[in-house]
Amino acid sequence: MRDSINNKIKNFNHDFAMACKDSKRNEEDISIIAVSKKHDVSLIKDAYQNGFNNFGENFVQELEKKAAALKDYEITWHFIGPIQSNKIKLVATHAHWVHSLDREKIILKLNNQCKTLNKNINVCIQVNIDNEVSKSGINPNKLLELSSLIETQSNLNLRGIMVLPKLSNEIEETKKVMEKCFALHANLKLSHPNADILSMGTTSDFKAAIESGSNMIRVGESIFGKRQ
Repeated sequence: MRDSINNKIKNFNHDFAMACKDSKRNEEDISIIAVSKKHDVSLIKDAYQNGFNNFGENFVQELEKKAAALKDYEITWHFIGPIQSNKIKLVATHAHWVHSLDREKIILKLNNQCKTLNKNINVCIQVNIDNEVSKSGINPNKLLELSSLIETQSNLNLRGIMVLPKLSNEIEETKKVMEKCFALHANLKLSHPNADILSMGTTSDFKAAIESGSNMIRVGESIFGKRQ
């Protein structure tokens, strides 16, 4: 298993470097989140030893267990899944970043919980760029309204947006949507200059995302393999 993940990481690092080179982007300008949901703690340790220190989780209880098991590691935890109101305390306690804010109620509760913990969290607004019924996230037209609300919260640092463009077999179609995401993010930065993160790109489309201007990608399968 260890040889397997080491080989996967070696292959991913090569593909990532080539994607940056082809897009004339600097590798150090793009953050990589290793999406570790449903993967064993031992694999996270292996990825950590290979230079990864940003890890993404979708489920709160899983984040809680892994953060406790790996408390001696210098890991930055990113919560990238939907947030239930009754799980906000756990998210606030264990996450350093939250990518999936899309409701006023959750924003206010998360800020209050962070205030109780005397802690600040970096946050992104999840935008449903294609208005897909099956996905979370706000309508793009609501972005400036919600971002202004976050800016009034003392313990939340607005850092940008997270998007999950619709998968398409046509690469040009994917790039069109990603270019729309890039433009939306550029417009957000005009009002909120510190919101400098465009979290876009997964195992299936991170190369196109890098070409389209993403500066944070969320990659799981390329690093850990398929989930059991």
